[in-house]
Amino acid sequence: MQMDYAGRSTMTGLGRVWGPMMRLVGLLLVGAVLLAIMLIGLFIILPVMLLGGIALSFYLRRWLRRAQRRPPGDGAIDAEYTVVERR
Repeated sequence: MQMDYAGRSTMTGLGRVWGPMMRLVGLLLVGAVLLAIMLIGLFIILPVMLLGGIALSFYLRRWLRRAQRRPPGDGAIDAEYTVVERR
């Protein structure tokens, strides 16, 4: 084994192949994980959010229509009051 100027052993034979190969495998794994996250977000999370937003808008629209259609009672404000007499 030879030593370079910094005291580290230089890569010989298989060491020159496995180092870059492991780096390439690591980059490929990172790329596969990012691709999987993007696909899950695009095909699962995004449609669920869109359907939830549409359902919420229909629910709120129905709730508001029902609140506007409801008769306001007899038109009187229901409140408690106290009569204060002057002396």
